[in-house]
Order: sequence, then structure tokens, then C-alpha cells
Amino acid sequence: MSPREIEEMLQREGSQVSPDKYDETTETVGATQRRTELLIPVLAACREVWTSGSEEIELMVEKLGDGSRDVAWRVPFGDSGILEFFLRVLARDGLKQGLQIHALRLVGNSCADTDVNRARVMQGNHLATIINHLQDKSLIPFTIPVLFNILVDYEPAQLAASEANLNQRLIALLSSPNLANFVVFIPYFCKILILLTSQEGETSRASPNTVEVALRLATSMPSRDDLDDFISLVTVAAAYLSDENFQTALIQGPLLQLFLSTFYHAHTHFNMVQVDDADTVAALTKLYAALLNTLADVTGNDLFVSCHPLQSQVAQTFLAWLQSSNPQLQTAGCLALGNLSRSDEVSMALVQIHFAHTPLMRLLSNPEIVDAQLLHSAMSFLKNLAIPVQNKPLLGSLLDVGCIPRLLSLDTSPQVQFTAVSLTRLLVVNCPPNVARICAPLSADPASSARERSSVHAIIALHERSDAEPTRLEAARAIAAICRVLHSNPIATLLPDWEPPVVEIDADSPESGPMDADNQRLGYFYSKHDVGRVLSFLISQQKWPSLRSEAWFIFALMCRSKEGSRVIITVLQMLGIITELIKAVTGRDALPSEIGSSGDSIEGASSSASPDGQITSMAEGLGLEPQQADPKQRESMIRVDRENALVMCTELLRAWGHQLPGLRLSILQDVVKEGTEIVAAQKAASS
Repeated sequence: MSPREIEEMLQREGSQVSPDKYDETTETVGATQRRTELLIPVLAACREVWTSGSEEIELMVEKLGDGSRDVAWRVPFGDSGILEFFLRVLARDGLKQGLQIHALRLVGNSCADTDVNRARVMQGNHLATIINHLQDKSLIPFTIPVLFNILVDYEPAQLAASEANLNQRLIALLSSPNLANFVVFIPYFCKILILLTSQEGETSRASPNTVEVALRLATSMPSRDDLDDFISLVTVAAAYLSDENFQTALIQGPLLQLFLSTFYHAHTHFNMVQVDDADTVAALTKLYAALLNTLADVTGNDLFVSCHPLQSQVAQTFLAWLQSSNPQLQTAGCLALGNLSRSDEVSMALVQIHFAHTPLMRLLSNPEIVDAQLLHSAMSFLKNLAIPVQNKPLLGSLLDVGCIPRLLSLDTSPQVQFTAVSLTRLLVVNCPPNVARICAPLSADPASSARERSSVHAIIALHERSDAEPTRLEAARAIAAICRVLHSNPIATLLPDWEPPVVEIDADSPESGPMDADNQRLGYFYSKHDVGRVLSFLISQQKWPSLRSEAWFIFALMCRSKEGSRVIITVLQMLGIITELIKAVTGRDALPSEIGSSGDSIEGASSSASPDGQITSMAEGLGLEPQQADPKQRESMIRVDRENALVMCTELLRAWGHQLPGLRLSILQDVVKEGTEIVAAQKAASS
């Protein structure tokens, strides 16, 4: 058959529609087989012309290459043997360029979306033949699309290409001084490289220059101004930077500043709002996420701090990003510096020398900033800064009502709420000045209703309305931390802004003496802040025994004061708390007969029973004091919990024994008696 006859047959017997309109289901039965049979004489003619050495073979393959654009001929080309024939032709040396071009076209079109033909390429080990054609740079516009058509959506070919070190071939070409001749194909280079990264072992086989080449091209003309090329190249770099070895090389080598420059360019040079194409917007959004993940991995590497201390140019870049008005740079700065601030030394330097918290305070106090990711990143970074005791007072302004407390009401951003209450807890832990801040009235005006409210109300309200257990838990821990400070330091320094108390007789006090100013101030605070239900959550939750242990310790502290013990009495009235108390002291589950009505109240109660002074004296004789348990030592924690609960019960009996309902009094007495015997026996055994 002549080239013209081949052309006419392919047009006549083809689908006669464009590839995007071809529908295989509309074909008649046996259409593929019929086309395959029509190609048998074509293959014979090609073999004859090839064997004779006639140059007509080039024109024949050109017509076949044109015909291969018709989807209907793809499978028949493979079934008839034409694809295999020209794959073998491509393996020969000394071919004319035209013959190579049209043979590549035939192969590329035949393999597009056609796995059966891709499999033929693999079975005949022809992929290496096509890769070798990359040596001829003039063929790049044809070889690269052919490789892409074979590899896309076909993992066997991707793995074979990776094992054939295709990455190194492509990176060498992207580094070539002749790149300008095929620069328009950079997106296809990048798509192929991305496909290779999905294969196991690719990063170990890849050129070590992969990241550098991709980033340098991305930040050079013309790619730095071409959004599609920029996205393609940086996506390649990010994909290979998911590998630990590439990350280590980036950290230890000179390329980190190039990566940061690329990061900066990506977030400042392109305006997503002005991008009309939805696919491009999606690709840019995905790129931003990939860059942030890479930054997190790299700065989270243990090598990073030693290679780039706070005084380094890299760390100073992150500090500068905090001052930026660009939310994405601010987020990145918070994330990177948060990873750096994993030691007290670095955290203290960031606050006391570099004042990294100052721009974050402005950010969190700005009601116009509602970006959840930015708010979360800023507070996550501040959580690290709030860990060293020396930093806590310096960060106290974060507890001003217009800063962190305002974020507790953002019900539309649960993650922001959780981080806000978690940061609040860290700021008040063992920090009296910050507890004074958060307990201060919201208004100094005696006539204002806000005079009787504080930011503590916001924590309590969040606990009550949140459905998220971690958020409720952090709120309860924050309240517990506040109570611990209130009962470990002079009240006058913590609650100085409430109305000066009037010294009155405390009618409930068994001593019936004057109630001192500190107790009145503390009593006033607790009367305005219903902390009992929040504190009970720490005891009733079952997931974290160490937090329940912390609660028993704080309860024991609180019971050392009249007003604190009044709060704990209300806690014990709540469902399930008496059960947990009995279990903590005796080590056994409570029997139904041992549990009184949860509705018992000391208000207006009179008891026919009387407190057993001998039981109280026995417990006090053990010399127990509130103490913290080590959550890493389970047996020790059980012992300390028992002793703290005993201290609590003993103080409750001493202060409130005459006011407790009979059943509640009896339960506490039984608990103290049994617990005292257990502790005494343990002490005797240990001595």
C-alpha cells in the first residue's frame, strides 16, 4: 500500500470525530477487529519498504502518525503489530530525524489513555528506547509528550521509568544551556517528575540536584512570572523535599535561603483573587499547602536549630515574617518559630530578646482578623513561648479581655477556641500575676454589670456549651490552674480589683468568728464564678488518670480554706463524684448503698448525726499534706491520690461536719476511716 492509500483508508475507516468526542459505545460490533484486519496489509507494506531501505517509510509512518490521533485506531495499531514494529524501528541507530519524529508521534498517540498499548511498550522493554531519545535535544518536543502519555495513570511504566533513572535525564535537560529551545515543555517535565515521586525508592535514585534545579528555574525568568510554570516547578521541589535525605541536604546546605525566597515569592508575587481559572486556583492552593508542609518538616527537623540559631539570617527571616501584613507569611513565621521554640532557652530568647510575641499580641487583638489558620498558628506558637515560667508574666497582656478571651466566643472556629483556652491555661499555670489579670473585673465602673464579671466567666461558659471533649477538658484544666494559684498565694495580690470586702460574721462557720478580708474576697469571687461543675469534669472523665490525680491535689489545697471547701462540697454533690472519691480512697467501686443522693445540699441542712472527732483526729495524725503525683509512676499516683482525697475529706469534715446531711456525713466518715486504715497499714509496712 502506498502512503496515499494508507491515508485514505485511515480516514475512511476511522471514527471521523475528534478525540474528545469519540464514544466507544457507539461503535458497531466487531469494529475494532475489522480495523485491525485492515491494518495487516499496511504492516506488510511497511516491513517491505523498511527492508528495502526505501525512504518512503518516513512518509508511511507520517500518515500512520496522523491516523493515530483518531482514538478508534489506537487499539488496532497495537493488535495489528504496527505499534511493536515502529517501536523496534526506533531502537535502530542512524535514523533520520523525520522518521524518528513520526514514529514517536505514532507511539505517543497509540499509548494515550490506552493501557493495553502501554503494556506492550513495557513487555517489549521499549521504554528504555524512548528514554534514550532524550539524548537528541531536537526531539524533546516529541519525546517528552510520548513519555508522559505512557506514564500517566500507569504505575508499571512509572516504576520502570524511575528504575531507569529518568529523573536524572530530565534534571540534566532542565539544567541544559539549551533549555530555551524547549522551555514550553517544562510543565510536562514537571508532570513526569511528579509521577516518578509516587514510586518507592525514587528519591534515592533521583539526582541530588533536583530541588536546586527546580527552585532556581522557578525563581528565574520567565518561570517566576509564569504562574503555571512556577507552580509546576515548585511542586516538583516540594514533592522531593518530602524525603528526609532531601530535607537534610536543604537544612545543611546553602539552598535553604533559596527555598525561603521561593516561599516568599509564591505568597507575594501572585494574587489568587486575580486568577480566573478554577484549576489554576486549585493548583496554587495545593502548592501553598505543600510549601507550608515542607516548611513544617524542615524546621521541625532536629538539625534545624543547630544549623540555624536565632541570630542566623534564616531565623531573622521568620521574625520578619511575623511583622508582615501578609497572613500566609505570618502563619509560616509562627509555624517555623514554633518549631524552633521547643526548648526553654530558645523560648525565653524569643520573648525577652527578640520580642516575637509583640506582633502576635497586635494580631490576636485585631477583631478584623478572622483567618482561622493564622489565629491557630499564632496561638500554637505562643503556647510554646508560654511554657517557661519566666515568660508567663511577660505574656500577660494576652489575657486582656480584647485579646485571647475574645477568641473563646468564636463558636464557628472550634479549633481556634481549643487553642485559645489551651493557651490561657498555660499562661495561668503557676503564675499569680496572670491569674490576677484573668480574675480582674471586666469593668472598673462600679455601676456597670461587667463589674461583677471577669474573663473566667468566658472559660466557664465555653466549657458549658462546647461539644468538643478536648475543649471542655482544657477549660476545666484552666479553671483548676486558677484555683490552685488562688489557694497557694496571698489573695490580696490576686483579687485586688474587686470591691473592698466588708468584714462580717460568717454564719456558716463553726467558729462563728469574724471572716477575714481574704476569705471574704475569695468567697465573693466564688459566688460570682460557678466553678464547681467545671472542676467536677476533671474527676468524672476517665481518659486521663493524671488529670484526675491533679484535680484531687487541687481539691485538697482548696479545702484548706473555708471558701474553697464550700466549692468542693458542691462538687461532691454532682453525679458520679462520690463514686470516684470512694474508688480513689479505697481502691474499690462504690456499692449503691454507699452513694447518697446527689441532690443533698448543705444549705439549710441540719443533721441528726454528729461529726466523729476521733476519725478526723486519726486522719490528721497521719500528717498528710496535699502533694502532686508523678503520672509516670502509676502505683505512686494511686497512693498520692488516696492521700490527697483523705486530706480533702478530713478538711471537709472539720469545716462542714455540723452542716452536712446525715447520709453525706456518714459517707465521708466511712471514707476517711477506711482510707486512714489503708494509709496507716502502708506506712507501717514500708517502715
